[in-house]
This record gives sequence, structure tokens and C-alpha cells, in this order.
Amino acid sequence: MKVLFVDAENVGFKGLDAIDANIIDKVFIFSKVDSIKLYSEQKLYICLSDYPEGANQADFYIISYLSRVLTTVSKNEKQAVEFILYSDDLNLINAFKFQCDLFGAKSSVESFNQREKTSNVVCNIVKESNSDLLETKIFNMLNEPRGMFEIQESLNIPLQTFTKAVNTLVKSNKICRSSNNAKHWLQC
Repeated sequence: MKVLFVDAENVGFKGLDAIDANIIDKVFIFSKVDSIKLYSEQKLYICLSDYPEGANQADFYIISYLSRVLTTVSKNEKQAVEFILYSDDLNLINAFKFQCDLFGAKSSVESFNQREKTSNVVCNIVKESNSDLLETKIFNMLNEPRGMFEIQESLNIPLQTFTKAVNTLVKSNKICRSSNNAKHWLQC
């Protein structure tokens, strides 16, 4: 079974046309556009539009709704269900994958903008293959006490990726807090 989340405000009708679902799959469409609501009703999809107007409001609602669904699904059901996001928004894609990983659920993304899709694939490959490199960079930057925010900002990487690398360094006792200032870290 699949549970599909369609960011129709981002992908429009091209995303709706690409939906690959059968009668037992759940399809949630997020849009305030009347024509998309009508289309969803005709296809027996659930159209959710009761979120506030404004930038990223649909994205916040998608993640909120995903979290709600993930908390109601049993552990066994999570193994049998695939959660799929239809969107080109990289920030939403990262948040979606993070939530699914957090709950141990299978997830995938359908992207329609080739540039965005390629960028996302490259980003994921770089993240996975360079996690040791990132840890080394962080370690080398801590030859003297420094704040973590300053390091993350200078490396210009997402907080989630940075935190994962820092946690690995802390667990392996390579870095620790400075005794002079608890907000600064250094090599142990």
C-alpha cells in the first residue's frame, strides 16, 4: 500500500497527472485551488486545503499531516506502507524524508523539475559519501575552542547534516566542550 502526499501548490496539474495510485492507496492532495479540489474529488483523492494563506503554509501542513499519519500507523504497518511525496521543493523533500526516517517508515519522492531532481540526487550522494570528510573538517576547525553555530555557518551545510556529524564526533570522544566556556567545543 502507498500513502501519497502531493504538494499541488508546487507541482500543479503535472503532479496530479503523474500520480500512480490504485483504489487501496491513500492520496492526500494539498491545494487551495478550486480546479485541483474538483479534480481530486473526481479521482476520489482527499484534498486538504484548510491551512492558512502564506509562504510555506502547505509545506508545514504536509509535514504536520505526515507526522499525524506516522504516529497512527503501527510498526508492522510501517513496514508494509510506502510514503511518497510529489514535490520539487528540496526543503520539503528533506523534511519529509527526515520524518519518515525518524519513524522508521519507507519513503520516496517523485520530482518533476529535472534540475531539482538532479540536484537532490547529487546532494544525497555527496552527503552519504562525504560524511567522514565533514567530520574531519569539523574536527580540524576545533583545534581551538569555537562555537558550533559559527562552524555550521562557515561550512554552509544544513543543520541536520551538521548535527549528525557533530554527534558522531562526540560519541567517538574526538570533541568535547571547553572547560572555560560551555558554549564552545574543542578537540579532546
